[in-house]
Amino acid sequence: MNKPLIAKINDKFEAALLIIQAGALMVITVATAIAIVAEGYDMFHSRTIGLANLLLLFLFIEILSMVRQYALGQHELKLKTPLVITVVAVARYLIINMEHLTSKWILLTSISILILTISLLISRQIKGLHDDEMEDLKMSSAKKLLAKLTAKNNNNEG
Repeated sequence: MNKPLIAKINDKFEAALLIIQAGALMVITVATAIAIVAEGYDMFHSRTIGLANLLLLFLFIEILSMVRQYALGQHELKLKTPLVITVVAVARYLIINMEHLTSKWILLTSISILILTISLLISRQIKGLHDDEMEDLKMSSAKKLLAKLTAKNNNNEG
């Protein structure tokens, strides 16, 4: 049975998009890995480790987490990861530029962090938007399996 022309075009288009997405994810991963190494080299070379350095490394880890989540998941991102990245990025900006900012700008930046944090808390309340729900589900399934195995093992011993 032959597919209609539009279905064939759609299949080829989806395949091309998957290839482009995979390529972009690889570029992001390699670029992030290079940035981690460069930041590590800078810290080693300057022999100082500041809060801004640690926050930058945390940002890189979150970016890699987002790539992993997208690549290994259902090709969609939960709201939590970009919000966490944004909160850390704005906090890092505030920490690095503190002495160059006016008090009004510091207040506005702090308010933006507060708004982002509230958004993160709200996303935790909305079912399906938080990453930890699947982890909780996996953990409860693992606990049930462990309980069954333990019960079966106890029956075999007794």
